[in-house]
Amino acid sequence: MVVARRTACGRARGARAAPRAAAVDAERPVPKVIIDNKSDAFATVLEVSFGEYLGELLDTVAALRNLGLDISRGEVSMEGKNKTSKFFVVDRATSEKVTASTRLEEIRQTILTNMVQFHPEAAEYIQAKKPKRRDGYDAPLGKVATTVKTKISCEPERYHTKLTVECTDRPGLLVDVVRTLKDLSLNVVSAEVDTIGDKALDIIYVTHQGAALSKNMEQLVVNSLAYYLSLSEEESY
Repeated sequence: MVVARRTACGRARGARAAPRAAAVDAERPVPKVIIDNKSDAFATVLEVSFGEYLGELLDTVAALRNLGLDISRGEVSMEGKNKTSKFFVVDRATSEKVTASTRLEEIRQTILTNMVQFHPEAAEYIQAKKPKRRDGYDAPLGKVATTVKTKISCEPERYHTKLTVECTDRPGLLVDVVRTLKDLSLNVVSAEVDTIGDKALDIIYVTHQGAALSKNMEQLVVNSLAYYLSLSEEESY
């Protein structure tokens, strides 16, 4: 009977511990990098946060300038224990927003790399380097374990279609997604990139022959991206 009571007590403690562990995980901050080309008419807005870990981000400011960007202004806000820094940037050569997918990915990876360098706690969430396949070659989009369920959707708007791609983050994601879309003869009007922990949320506005996508083209886009993304996923157990 004593043994039985101990076992039951241990199970009860385990049952109580599970919600507490879940609550602790829920309170843990996750790194966020959001690249927004919609909210400001003249600048690309970069939003960076990671709980209370991030300081003045002088290293990030210097890195962005080294990428050929000018920072027109910055904002810092606090919500509870979460500090968010916003940078309003333009391309130094053109004084315009940054719209090219390769440049947006370069900015994103620069911010994430700096975050890992100065705050190693972020490395748990961030795919800092592009992994290799077993045969030594680069996998499409970087081979990563699947931690976020892939979701792809199309939403028609008046002049274009809003394409949303949610999946596990990996280096080069936006660049290769845009390349896949161009292979389908789509025009990419603009793109927004959100990185929240290990989840990537890309919002891409596209047209086909100058208009929003037809239903058949929407299905082709969803199927093509789903197939391409599946090539880079390893199921995690």
